[in-house]
Amino acid sequence: MKLQKTIVQPIKFSGVGLHTGLTANVTIKPAPENFGIQFCRIDINPSLYIPARSIYVSNTNRSTTIKKQESEVITVEHLLSALYALGIENALVEIDNKEVPILDGSAKFYVDFITPDNTIELNKHNKYFTITDVIEWKDEQTGAEYIFLPHEEFSVTCLIDFPSKIIKHQYAVLNDLKEYVQEIANAKTFCFLHEIEFLYNNGLIKGGNLNNALVFSETALSKEKINWLAATFHQSANSIPEMGILNPLYQSYDNEAARHKILDVIGDLALTQTYFKGKLIAYKPGHTSNVKFAQFLMEKYIEVEAEHSF
Repeated sequence: MKLQKTIVQPIKFSGVGLHTGLTANVTIKPAPENFGIQFCRIDINPSLYIPARSIYVSNTNRSTTIKKQESEVITVEHLLSALYALGIENALVEIDNKEVPILDGSAKFYVDFITPDNTIELNKHNKYFTITDVIEWKDEQTGAEYIFLPHEEFSVTCLIDFPSKIIKHQYAVLNDLKEYVQEIANAKTFCFLHEIEFLYNNGLIKGGNLNNALVFSETALSKEKINWLAATFHQSANSIPEMGILNPLYQSYDNEAARHKILDVIGDLALTQTYFKGKLIAYKPGHTSNVKFAQFLMEKYIEVEAEHSF
């Protein structure tokens, strides 16, 4: 077992929310042992702490939202992913609006500031769930499947399967959380052009642009469509190709979509506020299935703890 950690110096950043388009100022502050990760909406009076736990998840449509009473915080998964991967179990996240800024669509900003010299160990051990027997779970509604195998370290293998000529079948592997900074943190969120058009027309990605997500087009774009993208997302029309990845300059990995899915899986598993020793294989994961699986794991953990108490 390892000791719990928190950060030493507060981390401040500002940005626009992907879905709401609202600007938010965020401060990540140190917290004492056993505090966990908690969010606080400082724009609401009285302010209310929202623990980053799966029981407080209120929405998983395209991102993960936590809510307590009337106070909610949207798109928490990228920040939670980075904190979890870097071993930060205790932090207070103050935010003055309802959505965590998307930044560049990855977790790069967080890992750049949560460095070893800005972390400190506390006097309590963190909570571990050692996988001793195979755990299998399937979401019948989405088709997502998860298999947790006994293993000495926590590792994640992700397989995705889209009816797409561009993404097709992709997989990515994180062998150890120590590799997260190099292998996962830079992976941006992604979507297809037809999704962007629908979401934009319905006011659902007010903060989206070609800088904070990889965008895929299955068909060749007309000149009119390229001009629309350029004008809508403030890009040069000359920088947008006719087909494929519409913003290739922002791509970090060939299998970036699968790597980002690992980033999301870790962020949603962080809602357990528990570390795992086991090899996780996730097929077609998504936020809804991730959160359900996290809740399922906690039920298993309680069962195992109850058995060991006798």
